[in-house]
Amino acid sequence: MAPRYDEAPEVAPHALPEVHQPPAHPEVAQYGQFPQQHQTLHPSIKREDSTFSGGAGGGFAPSHPVAPTYAYDHQSAYGTAQSDPGRQSKKATICGCTVLVFILSAIIAVLSAAVIGLAAGTGVEASRASDAESKLASGGATTTVTAPPSTATDFNTLDRNCTSNAGSTTGSSYTSTFFNQATYTIYCNKDTPNAPLQSLFVANLDDCMDACSSYSYYIPTDFPSANATNQTCSAVSFIPAWTNKTFATEGTAPGNCYLKGGTQNKTALYAPNNGQETHAAIVNES
Repeated sequence: MAPRYDEAPEVAPHALPEVHQPPAHPEVAQYGQFPQQHQTLHPSIKREDSTFSGGAGGGFAPSHPVAPTYAYDHQSAYGTAQSDPGRQSKKATICGCTVLVFILSAIIAVLSAAVIGLAAGTGVEASRASDAESKLASGGATTTVTAPPSTATDFNTLDRNCTSNAGSTTGSSYTSTFFNQATYTIYCNKDTPNAPLQSLFVANLDDCMDACSSYSYYIPTDFPSANATNQTCSAVSFIPAWTNKTFATEGTAPGNCYLKGGTQNKTALYAPNNGQETHAAIVNES
């Protein structure tokens, strides 16, 4: 008997490929197309034939074509994103180093040079000090500072020409600009009696007389209960050589100007006995 076929429609399995939207790729936006490996889509699609089993009589080819089955390989279709070496930024360099490394190296070099220079200078000064100490320890001769001789060149500008022309200067007058404008009579190569009220360093004989006037102006107000005799400066003794503090220190002198109190007059003056040229000035009684 001839085989019989069922003319009823058969259910064919659905194996058609689905629509797949590829993920956004950075190279698509840059170049407007997929890279080369993205364009080879078809080689990755594999066709799988399906079989159909007929009726009881065995396997027969179906009367309707069966849609092929495709295996879609996303990896081969789109690949993986790769960075473009040409797009990598290049860091600026100086002498083969980055800018930061170059700047730090320069700073270190400058600081090193400064430290070396400082160390060298310190070494030189230390060597000099060591040499001086060695000479002193070996009994080297010491230099004694002595007061220079009194000459017109040295002292004339300090003592109103008492050094070079004592005769003309003795008996001359000086009036202080301030402090009640006290007036003094100058006596060259004379010293005043009584213990000093105060000793100080001044620039010249004029300043010494001004200091005496200042003392008499301020002390009575600042020390109202003090002895009246000690509240008033009535004369000064000035030593030009001790204007140089080195010579004054050598002579154990605490100043070159000495303010004197008590009764002062011409007859009480005496020749200096301190080994130095000394000049006196007495406040005139008003």
